[in-house]
Amino acid sequence: MAIVQLRFLTDAGARIVHEVEIPPGRRLSIDPATLPGLANATFATVVEADALVGVDRTMSWDRSGYGSHIETGVVAPSTTWYLAEGSTSGAFSLFYLLQNPQATAVAVTIRYLRPLGLPPIDKAYTLAPNSRTTIVVDGEGAALASTDVSAVITASAPIVAERAMYYSQPGQPFAAGHESAAVTAPALEWFLAEGATGDFFDLFVLIANPNPTAASVDVEYLLAGGGSLTKTYTVPGNARTTIWVDDEQLPAGSGRKPLAATSVSMVVRSTNAVPIVVERTMWWPSPALTPNYWYEAHNSPGATSTALRWVVGGAEIDAAAGVQTFVLIANPSASPGTARITLLHEGTQPTWLEVPLPAKSRTSVPLTQGIETASLVVESVGTAAVPIVVEHATYSSPGGVPWAAGGNALAAPLP
Repeated sequence: MAIVQLRFLTDAGARIVHEVEIPPGRRLSIDPATLPGLANATFATVVEADALVGVDRTMSWDRSGYGSHIETGVVAPSTTWYLAEGSTSGAFSLFYLLQNPQATAVAVTIRYLRPLGLPPIDKAYTLAPNSRTTIVVDGEGAALASTDVSAVITASAPIVAERAMYYSQPGQPFAAGHESAAVTAPALEWFLAEGATGDFFDLFVLIANPNPTAASVDVEYLLAGGGSLTKTYTVPGNARTTIWVDDEQLPAGSGRKPLAATSVSMVVRSTNAVPIVVERTMWWPSPALTPNYWYEAHNSPGATSTALRWVVGGAEIDAAAGVQTFVLIANPSASPGTARITLLHEGTQPTWLEVPLPAKSRTSVPLTQGIETASLVVESVGTAAVPIVVEHATYSSPGGVPWAAGGNALAAPLP
């Protein structure tokens, strides 16, 4: 039995505590709107337990639920955070969400990294004790009102940082949206399990270079069924670069676009010892399919290492109602493997299935049985288990609009 305490820290300075118990091998959903003091609030959350637990958060908006996003909880606050994705251009709205779990105020500096060789912009903020603060980047001055942007966030004491980004359609504010936690350090290697292109999806890889020296970057695209393609990019110092994967020519300048309609995982490596930050965003449907394009999106930072076991806090399943969850597994190794997916239910014993993982591959596993929200444990199994990376994506179709709402998150590695 795990005893779990949730502390909700609101924008208004309230601190609301809720405790629950979770039996072994089970999972639990909590709707904060049903708790006293949270029916109409904005807040950050601290989750503490006396046993190892996995935690996800799902948000949907409007009573119809026409948009949604998902994120996995971070394991600890930090004094430094990095964000690769971000745009305030056109119909985009960009927000940084900062949680101060400390009993005292915290001073924060955000360095905004811009594209096209533009110099970074530094801004200072103060976070109240035990609070959550929202920074509207579009309103942070003319230089940030219409630009792509990455960020380096530094604090005088450990905090937590996330980013939410929305795209508004005429008559429908925040029609599309995605949200992700920041990462605590740049790295030389990043793994992205999710990725799809074609007429429905537009796939982007966002790379931030917070160093003064340019980074030479190889992106290895792992294909469904096995095999890979690689292309080299240069990311200038103190800047960000966007790769539109659907339009990539491989080899460069060849005119051939082998990634224009496919599913991929990616390994992004800095080859000149300059650490970088990497995220992946998907928007849908694409302009090639409809003039009402980009009515939803999802995003996730990459993982900086592989693992043999991963946990997903929440995965919704109701195929009859148009709610679908996919488990995305990257096998970046040169050897094939097998993954076991165990579903942890709320009222019954766990169930499981196994899937093959070709060498150098991306594998997508749809979950279609039952009507529930389950947690997942994804393990690489067998006598020669291969290290893997796992994400999950959930889609729904409110109002009959195909996948009008959707979210994605990187799973959490388990020891």
